[in-house]
Amino acid sequence: MRVFALFVALLAGSLLVAAALTYPAWWLVSLISIEPVHRVMHRIAMLMALIGLVVLTRRLGLSDKESLGYGLPRREFLRQMGIGFVCGVGLMLPLTALLLGLDIREVKPGFDGAWLGLIAGGLLTGLTVAFIEETFFRGVLFTAVSRTSGAAAAVIAPSVLYASLHFLGGKLRVPPDEVSWVHGFEVLSKLFERYVHPLTFADSFVALAMLGVLFALVRLRTGAIAGCIGLHAAGVAFIAVLREATLVNPDSRFEMLVGSYDGVIGWAALVWFTVIAATFAVLSRRRAQA
Repeated sequence: MRVFALFVALLAGSLLVAAALTYPAWWLVSLISIEPVHRVMHRIAMLMALIGLVVLTRRLGLSDKESLGYGLPRREFLRQMGIGFVCGVGLMLPLTALLLGLDIREVKPGFDGAWLGLIAGGLLTGLTVAFIEETFFRGVLFTAVSRTSGAAAAVIAPSVLYASLHFLGGKLRVPPDEVSWVHGFEVLSKLFERYVHPLTFADSFVALAMLGVLFALVRLRTGAIAGCIGLHAAGVAFIAVLREATLVNPDSRFEMLVGSYDGVIGWAALVWFTVIAATFAVLSRRRAQA
């Protein structure tokens, strides 16, 4: 797990560097536009992490297409991505039907029914998020961990990290004339504020980790991230549309099934994702033995 620790250290180091550079970067940005200090810090952290990832992957020999999860021929990659997307729709439809059928979520008052634009926006968000996250978690990180610690570790460790990063915070509102060097580190300290009360999001955390396990099993079975991208994109798109068109019904007896993270991913999602992941693992094993 030494390689996995290197990637975690890279992410942590990127946050520290970003905190130190936030004030001068914010000052430069303020010459054009006044932005919240936390937004500047987050963008710097992403840039530092990207630069660090490029350097680290090259030093570890992980920058080739196979290691990144893009080793398939283009036509096959697109085919698997399409199949993954269709399966992702099949994954999310029963969960969505459950949430709406039990009145856990209901259509927002005044929603104008502009489904076409909403779905298009959800698809764009889903594809963007899926390509970025799957390239890192089920691409580079999966390959790095599997080469040094085995397939089981490559399935579990990146999935836990994947879930962990969803609960980072870090918003900080400061009047422009009061921004100083310390505020980058204040944003850094707020990144983990949700972890002060971890039980408040334990259901969503475990559900997201299980979803990561499902993606990793697809990566293990297919040898590429195409199917993972399709699954991930469909899931993000569904959640984006649900959050824009509906809201959690506080009077529902089953509200606890969706948790407090995004009103979608909770205990119900955990049970469903576990069933799908277990079924996929069994079918994959039988097919491998046939």
